[in-house]
Amino acid sequence: MSRSILVAHDGSPHAQAALSYALETFPGARLVVFHAIDPFEVTPDEAGLSPLTEEWLEDQHAEAAALFETALEDVDTTAVTVETETAVGSPAQTIVAAVEETDADGIVVGSRGRGNVAEARMGSTAELVVKRASVPVTVVR
Repeated sequence: MSRSILVAHDGSPHAQAALSYALETFPGARLVVFHAIDPFEVTPDEAGLSPLTEEWLEDQHAEAAALFETALEDVDTTAVTVETETAVGSPAQTIVAAVEETDADGIVVGSRGRGNVAEARMGSTAELVVKRASVPVTVVR
């Protein structure tokens, strides 16, 4: 039976570790590298594009494409099929919803993302995904 694994990626080192783990653990699988575009994320140094405009969304998709390119350039993807997907919304909710949309039968997520709570064992997004997902979730440190 072929596996289909959703790998959440936000550009953080923990997300990259999750991608590496998925590549090593699920040879022959279909990996969907997924990025949630969070319209509520505030970046202090942004040029000031208003969220939810067409221009903002195009910019976010371009950033996601660059994130995917960077994430995949230094890993060996020869043993898997890799697809990339994005969706707009709260990261945890969007990751959980993407399971249905991508027909994934498992999720791999980093223990923490780009948030500032370095001492936390698990970030809020990973915790919510574990609680709400209808498929098995692997949290990678």
